[in-house]
Amino acid sequence: MKSNILITGGLGFIGSHTVLNFLLNSDSQIIIVDNLSNSEISTLAILESLAQQKVKYYQVDVGDYDQIKAVLQKEEITSVIHFAAAKSVSDSIKHPQFYYQNNITALLVLLQAMQECEVKQFIFSSSATVYHQSNIFPVTEESQLGYLNPYGQTKLIGEDILMREHLQTGLNVGILRYFNPLGNESSGRLGERLSTGATNIMPMLLKAIQNQKAFCIYGHDYSTQDGTPIRDYIHVEDLASAHRAMSEHLNQHHGCFIFNVGLGVGVSVLELVNRFSQVNNIAIPIEFKQRRLGDLPICFADTQKIQQHFTWRPQYNLNDMCRDAFTFFKNNYGS
Repeated sequence: MKSNILITGGLGFIGSHTVLNFLLNSDSQIIIVDNLSNSEISTLAILESLAQQKVKYYQVDVGDYDQIKAVLQKEEITSVIHFAAAKSVSDSIKHPQFYYQNNITALLVLLQAMQECEVKQFIFSSSATVYHQSNIFPVTEESQLGYLNPYGQTKLIGEDILMREHLQTGLNVGILRYFNPLGNESSGRLGERLSTGATNIMPMLLKAIQNQKAFCIYGHDYSTQDGTPIRDYIHVEDLASAHRAMSEHLNQHHGCFIFNVGLGVGVSVLELVNRFSQVNNIAIPIEFKQRRLGDLPICFADTQKIQQHFTWRPQYNLNDMCRDAFTFFKNNYGS
């Protein structure tokens, strides 16, 4: 039976790349819902142009029970991939109530609507922030869980809710814990917008270039080789294909499956900035600042499990991420 897949937050950075990956590599019917709170409607036309097909879209908030249930019923949805959530660590510390409402309450509403409509398959966009700082890195999926900020807390609660749903209702669940997506679609047409409140590393780096200011690195006294935090990065195109691999896995297997998604290599923030400079032949002045509240000193993945279960493998390296991020920037914001 042909799948009708609802992708929430499908016009956002990761969501839009996942939509495109399915459109180009799958015969599934893709339906997008997005409330445009952190995305732009112009992304829909870009997706349709790149995929050379029309895409169904509804401007709906997943926290609105009546509206999301109506979409599930009308489109006869068989599976949901859930991206729609607020995602800033620093913003979650300032506005925790908003994160609980947006990331947890809305998830519960969506699951209730899915149960009413007998939708049995769900893929959850989780995060490396669910891992406790006391772990020895790289972390496996069985490593100790914990959180330092409300954003990480909402992802951990979301995972717990889905595990309960699997046990109580038989919902088929895939959870992807991913590590710092970078890069953009390689033509430079689809990519991460430089929103005013962006706190992810690549938008902040590109905004520094755009404004001809120094790039701020928060913390240079960590117990790492160069004193800056160590992270794992994954090209957004690889992350998108991991969601399709998870979808295909759930079509064949029933359970609650959790996988890390990353390169499995720790890269310091300073190393990333230097690599970006080298790949794109651009000088980037750096200013060191105090550590940010809620940041882990080291966080990178053991990715053996996903590679054992799927044929999925990362196809892009750090150079590709830096190149594709800058290509989109030059095409859309000038160099």
